[in-house]
Amino acid sequence: MATESSQKLKVYAETTFFSYLTGRLTTDRLVTYRQMLTRSWWTNVAPLCEVFVSQHVIAEAKDGDSEQADKRLSSIAGVSELDGFKPEVIELARKLIDGFAVPKTEGADALHIATAAYYGMDVLLTWNCKHMANPFTLPKTKKILEAAGFACPNVTTPERFMEDQENE
Repeated sequence: MATESSQKLKVYAETTFFSYLTGRLTTDRLVTYRQMLTRSWWTNVAPLCEVFVSQHVIAEAKDGDSEQADKRLSSIAGVSELDGFKPEVIELARKLIDGFAVPKTEGADALHIATAAYYGMDVLLTWNCKHMANPFTLPKTKKILEAAGFACPNVTTPERFMEDQENE
């Protein structure tokens, strides 16, 4: 996390965040709950942070239904963009896959983690609890990143982020 209280946290928001932020309302209670939390985080917490994305987030946001893609891209507009295509980032993502922290079928997830670590993000904000915010795989991720000379960002969901903020 940021070392001084006057510093803003550097937060890399990956694609699932923007999907929940802009998604259509649904009757699925869990999805609705996550959408509400995401919107609350965006309104109340994001202004207190420096929020970043990469080209990988933008590329994924373009996928799917064109109306929803436009909403995702509109929400990303104005967010600072990191270069996720640097060879060092790609090599770090490869290490995450080779070290079995991320399945080889989930290269985009490895790129998100690698980008956040390479640029020294304090937080990687995600709703992906299968390959990113997973307490079983995070120790592997942390070990691989540290062996490569990078700190592992705090990989968390908007829900957990806000709980931690309230406890501070």
